[in-house]
Amino acid sequence: MRSLTAQLRVLLNLLLAGALLRLIGLGAHSLWLDEGATWAWATRADWWGPDGTILAEANHPPVWWIITRLWIDGFGSDTEMALRAPAALCGILTIPAAWLLGRRLLDPTQRPSRGGFEHEADGGRGARLALWFTGFIALSTYFTEYSQEARMYALLILEALGLSLLYLRWLDKNDKLSLVGYALVAALALHTQYFALWVICGHGVHALWLWRRGAKEGTAFNPLPFVLACAAAGLLFVPWFLHMTANYESISTGDSYEPFGRLFYVLWRIGVGPGLVVVDRGRLEQGISEVVEEEALIAGVTIVLWFVPLVLGALRLRKLPGIASFVWCNLLVPIALLLLIFPKFQLIHERYVVFLAPWLFLLAVLGALQARGLFKPLLVGGLLALTLAGLFTFHGVSTQLVPEGPMQTLGDASVPSRFAPDPLDPAAVLNHGHPFGKEPWRQAHAFVAAHAGPRDLIVLHPPYLRLVWDYYEREAHETAYLPRGTADAAALEPVLGPRLENRTRVFLVLAHEETEDPDHYFKVLQRLILKAWVEDGGGRVDPPVRPILFDTSWGVRVGVFNRR
Repeated sequence: MRSLTAQLRVLLNLLLAGALLRLIGLGAHSLWLDEGATWAWATRADWWGPDGTILAEANHPPVWWIITRLWIDGFGSDTEMALRAPAALCGILTIPAAWLLGRRLLDPTQRPSRGGFEHEADGGRGARLALWFTGFIALSTYFTEYSQEARMYALLILEALGLSLLYLRWLDKNDKLSLVGYALVAALALHTQYFALWVICGHGVHALWLWRRGAKEGTAFNPLPFVLACAAAGLLFVPWFLHMTANYESISTGDSYEPFGRLFYVLWRIGVGPGLVVVDRGRLEQGISEVVEEEALIAGVTIVLWFVPLVLGALRLRKLPGIASFVWCNLLVPIALLLLIFPKFQLIHERYVVFLAPWLFLLAVLGALQARGLFKPLLVGGLLALTLAGLFTFHGVSTQLVPEGPMQTLGDASVPSRFAPDPLDPAAVLNHGHPFGKEPWRQAHAFVAAHAGPRDLIVLHPPYLRLVWDYYEREAHETAYLPRGTADAAALEPVLGPRLENRTRVFLVLAHEETEDPDHYFKVLQRLILKAWVEDGGGRVDPPVRPILFDTSWGVRVGVFNRR
């Protein structure tokens, strides 16, 4: 009892530290595009129907939109902090869930009675390992990042941990209550994010492996009850699955990439977090390999600090057969399924495999804490250094953007060519001027609002930028939308031309451009404005303000056309 009390005290401290890290700066960054979609779907006029929250889109299931809507309605606020608060709460709850999982697997007194787990007393070593495991998850910037994003990924991590705990409980008790709970949580997870299927498949493969092993060793194991629980979860998901297949919209995942290199990159990012070696839009266009070469020192050090304990942890599993089969099923089955669908869906991204992160941290803790001799303090110290550097570059970064580059003329004012990260930001020592940040929509909108009159026109490309632009704009100005394809001036003139008349200024907002030439629509709009303002209107036009880059993450660009 005394030992458990001590563990709970440590857990409480880790919970408070993790909660603080997930709440600090919760509203510091502006929303990025996908978070804008969460707000847009959660604030629709109706709950049901084609214009309602529940059926807002088929590419993602509806649970997160429902949670966000209930949260906004309940607290009466849709600030950035309020929108991210449900994810922060899920991230905080992940900490005790991780401790329960670590304790269930690493403490011999808590391991399931079935499944080949060892139960030999270890003097409390496993319980201490569970606390170390929990501590790294509580302090990890990878987990913190998704706890500060108004999307469903923090909930998916929590659900994945819950499913593992329920599965292990069933292995221990062989009871119906665990299976009922598993079926319900699995159905909820599938309605949260489609890739929850990989988690369920991992557990299913483990149950089948235990069945096959039991048949060889003469120890009976019946997986049928678990299979029926999974089938029940699938039946609960059928109505939404039918809606999804009828309404799913194909999306572009960008240029093709080599899957194994991307997988290595994703596994590395889980360990180092989002603040070290940031890959923003400019760097992505360079190519990830060139970025890693450019940041060779930091990349090399972090790869060693993360992958060495990972490899040692994987080797350590050979002496823990019960744990090994469960961990490998939870890691390798989702990875294999992602690679299997890769030719059709190139979706190897750290967001889509967030449920792998706890298992990687478990391996790293096993490898570092159970190393021998001098290697143990070196490996543990390395993981701690990696964690502290990640926290510094994540929480220590400035959100301020400063004007930079040649000045341009906008009426009677001068505006810069670029708003860049603050060069005096202390975190620049590690991020080299490429800080972690979400897309700077708040700053871009503030610039437009400062220079736009009540009758000026704002033009967006691609049109889905409205999902986040409308959050800041709130219909203050009239807005037009350019198509996703590459249309020319002649095609757009009948529709857009009349809307350009009698305007003093037109603002073009660009991000996530889908044209081969990112300035294509700037040139098209320039031709349409010359026709509307000069050729047909007999007026004069100033030289345009070429798109000003608000340079964080994928960036936002704003070009301006001014009429004399």
